Amino acid sequence: MNSPNRMLQAAKVLQESEKVLIFTHQRPDGDALGSSFGLKYFLENTGKTAVVFIPGAIPHRHTKLFAGFISEITQEEFNTFDTFVSVDCANPDRLGKPELLSIDELRQKRYINIDHHKGNSMESGFFNLVSGETASCSELLVKIFCAAKIEIPEICATPLLTGMMTDTGCFRFSNTSADTMRNAAILLERGAELEKIVNALFFSKPLNQVRFENELMRDHLKFAAEGRIAYAFIPPELAKKYDFNIKEDEGLIDLLREIDGVVIAMLLYTGPGGIKISMRSKDSAFPVGPVARFFNGGGHELAAGATFDGSAGEAEIAVVDKLAQLFE
Repeated sequence: MNSPNRMLQAAKVLQESEKVLIFTHQRPDGDALGSSFGLKYFLENTGKTAVVFIPGAIPHRHTKLFAGFISEITQEEFNTFDTFVSVDCANPDRLGKPELLSIDELRQKRYINIDHHKGNSMESGFFNLVSGETASCSELLVKIFCAAKIEIPEICATPLLTGMMTDTGCFRFSNTSADTMRNAAILLERGAELEKIVNALFFSKPLNQVRFENELMRDHLKFAAEGRIAYAFIPPELAKKYDFNIKEDEGLIDLLREIDGVVIAMLLYTGPGGIKISMRSKDSAFPVGPVARFFNGGGHELAAGATFDGSAGEAEIAVVDKLAQLFE
């Protein structure tokens, strides 16, 4: 799916669009936002009209990097778009799209699906580009532009590098390849603001979040599988106590993952539709992707999530038991 010819085709269908509505998964992370805005700025630079749709607010750390999206749209406004693009979303159930657009209706339109998750099930009837071996959707866009010999506009460089740094853990995770580093270098050469990205992503944590994290780790951290699994349920009252928005949890799971001896980290919290589960693994021999899919979720092999239909206690027992089986 990610051959140079397929990349060229992706560039062609994007360039043939005139007015594009871009959307991504619910509760967008840095890669979802980076690829959305990187694509928006690229299209605008070529004279197209491009709008990013994101329902609700974005995490605090990203407000210094991304602005200028819409959260509502009327039917009249919606009807003016000729092309619809989803980025960084593998599952229709997670797609943060306008309420007036069902997934079945989307598939009947000029819909382009660009993603880097294995097992993507968006199934566009118009054009799909899914590259499961690419570290981030932002990097996939860089590959598309390079394959088409398109010079990446300077305005695109910072959002795309933000996305790449997010999904590789600032190039610490095993999905970082030599190509990933080369593509990051291209963005730096095109003017990506590394200092701005680093400060926003890693050095802009609000004090209330620091206090929240301290109490979470002190009072709610648990272990299983002889210390190889670390997990915590975030009580709603704890988040309320520190006025902590669960949407700000990007990076929170790293507090568990960085503990010596821990192979798998997991966070659970109450969200729309049930108990939200976020999982990360430090070892490809113990992938969490299959566990997420067992509970009708999805994601990458080493970073995945799901929604559990039941109580927090039931979710904890069921998921921890399934994860523990990986070590048997």
